[in-house]
Amino acid sequence: MLDAKTSCLLRGFAGVIFGILTLLIPEIVQRTFYGLFWVLIAIGIALFLFLAITAKSDESIFWFGMAVALLIVGVLSIIFAPFVAILLILIIAAIAIYNGFTDITLALAHPKSKYVLIPVMVISGFVLLAVLFSYFPAFMSDPALSVVGTFALVFGLFSIMLGFYNPDDSDGDFAAGRAACEIPDDRENR
Repeated sequence: MLDAKTSCLLRGFAGVIFGILTLLIPEIVQRTFYGLFWVLIAIGIALFLFLAITAKSDESIFWFGMAVALLIVGVLSIIFAPFVAILLILIIAAIAIYNGFTDITLALAHPKSKYVLIPVMVISGFVLLAVLFSYFPAFMSDPALSVVGTFALVFGLFSIMLGFYNPDDSDGDFAAGRAACEIPDDRENR
């Protein structure tokens, strides 16, 4: 398992890449997520049908019903395609924000500083969003993707910053080096 700092770096780079792609090419990102949605629907239907075939008779009807429910969701997604793509992106963004907050909380040496850092991230996201909305009118063409992309970019940058932040650099390396160089006292063992 990854430590909190490495996890912050990885999620930060993923957030920055996702944010930049969402801001620069929103149509392609939206189509990609719609395609990903259909892949997940197909895998879910196949899994539920497999479980319906291999389950006992009482459970078989439940799994078959789940496969039918996913099929209905798929048909509705054809009718409301843009809405489903935006909904999937917002769900993934919510999961990413939650994971980012937990990583940030774990990566901080002083847990109470999260009460300062998290509001600063949110305010920075809103400020960047206001700047982009006011200076780039084309930014308003797809507001949901613009908001998600902006916050993914800002939270990604903050996560990268936390991944490189080490509060113990000044005293910690010196103390660790001094402790590694100390010669153990053998008189206690005699």
